[in-house]
Amino acid sequence: MSPVISSILDIQSWWEVPCVAHFCSLFSQIFNLPDFHIEDLEEALLADGNEGQTTLLSDLIVSLLRGCDLLHKCKPHIHASNYQMFMRRLFRKQCQIQNIENPFDSDTDFQSLPLRRRLEILHSLCYFRLESKKVPELLAKLEADSLRIEPLGYDDKKSAYWYFFGTRLYREDFLSGEEKKKGKVKCAAIWQVICFTEDDWKNLAAKLKASNSRRNRALSKILYENFLPKIPKLFKEKEDQRRRNFFKKASRLRTLSLKKISEDSEKELTDTEIDNLVESTESSRNSFRSQRWSSRKKVRRFDDTRGSGRQITN
Repeated sequence: MSPVISSILDIQSWWEVPCVAHFCSLFSQIFNLPDFHIEDLEEALLADGNEGQTTLLSDLIVSLLRGCDLLHKCKPHIHASNYQMFMRRLFRKQCQIQNIENPFDSDTDFQSLPLRRRLEILHSLCYFRLESKKVPELLAKLEADSLRIEPLGYDDKKSAYWYFFGTRLYREDFLSGEEKKKGKVKCAAIWQVICFTEDDWKNLAAKLKASNSRRNRALSKILYENFLPKIPKLFKEKEDQRRRNFFKKASRLRTLSLKKISEDSEKELTDTEIDNLVESTESSRNSFRSQRWSSRKKVRRFDDTRGSGRQITN
């Protein structure tokens, strides 16, 4: 299996991805966060430093940092080009306050960190943003039900089915062999995307409906009544949004390109360029003087011949 495919399968099994994406979807308006789908976040995390793809991550991180109280005075100075400096400062202080391990405690560039580490940092940053003093007032504008995420239901294998937003459905499979440590039960689980396409949703609902398990049939009823009627519209909205984002990105790249051209044209001239311009200007002036002198000679010759009745021939 290629490293790229392996990374895609890995990232689709990490619950933090839909969690971060859902957080941003839920608070996009009140926190002024970028609007994107789960797939967009995965692509940005997997971009490996590609400037066109990592724009989403940098824009998201800058928006989150600007809303953190600890960086309130620095807000106007936080930009895509310097956000890592402020993010390190925030994590250093927050991790000290909460007495937790700092996942961003090195001078390594954010994009050079391991994929899972970057995701952990992004996930922690979302929760740091929630600690702002203004958050309770802002949350009052949202419906309480929208703030709670619970499984849609469980199948006969006790696997939980999770819907966050968008067009994906996740399944959480709990592993057997629970270990008891210090009187507590440690239960491991594996996450995976169970529905990618419209057909995936339809096939899953039909499969659960045909089951003899009461749990499976109950889950199937939820899918048929609450999701399948809305799924086509969700896919259309998702495609429309991705198209808008594509044109927005293209417009942004074009603006940056024009800005670069403008900056290049306004660069300070070197001594050599100045000398060349001076020589060119002096050459033009000499040429103009020569032409003007030639014209004057012709005018004098014309005056002379006009007096003698002769015409000039070249």
